[in-house]
Amino acid sequence: MDHDSTFDAVLFDFSGTLFDDTSVLDPDAIAASGADLGGLTATEVVRSVLAHVDSPASLEARRGCDLSQEAHRAVWTRLIAESGPFAPDVVDAVYAALTDPAAWTPYPDTAVVLKALHDRGVRIGVLSNIGWDIRPALADAGVLDLLDAVVLSCEHGLEKPDPALFALACQEMGTPPGRTLYVGDDPVKDGAAVRAGLPVYLLPTERAVNRERGLGAVLRLAGA
Repeated sequence: MDHDSTFDAVLFDFSGTLFDDTSVLDPDAIAASGADLGGLTATEVVRSVLAHVDSPASLEARRGCDLSQEAHRAVWTRLIAESGPFAPDVVDAVYAALTDPAAWTPYPDTAVVLKALHDRGVRIGVLSNIGWDIRPALADAGVLDLLDAVVLSCEHGLEKPDPALFALACQEMGTPPGRTLYVGDDPVKDGAAVRAGLPVYLLPTERAVNRERGLGAVLRLAGA
């Protein structure tokens, strides 16, 4: 890292950093799918799914699921099915809701900060462990055209914390790691960027869809 406080580029994580991950599974969308919920409300289905997929055993089962779109679908649909257990049409409805670009909401400060960086000549990218294409969500938020690179684990067969994925992102950005700030929320997966030579800024764990994420600090760190 250079001794001044500016950077040539900023790489952002997607889920929990630029877009909220606490409000994705919308019961209304699942109810509108027409799936037979077996007497449960859509809210009860969502509650059951979240309790199961975020359990310690399921978190372990999710390791490597973002290495390809096929792996993501296979792992997540199995875990969703187990959480009921639920019939295939319910599983399909929940998985569709999870991967629907319209279900992912940017934090209030996301577009503002990305535009400010772009306007000041800072290169911007998104690097995400994800099993589906998030570009439509970025486009819906009006920020896709501001980005110089979108690097998705499922498209490269690599996932964080592998330093090779961070190195690949820097290559796509055309900026050296020491001049590229990485911004995320996971101290293990995102913090591993330091192993590839990137300075890291970690956001606080607490977050909500309708609150600014604290991304304004990135403008100061980037000298923008």
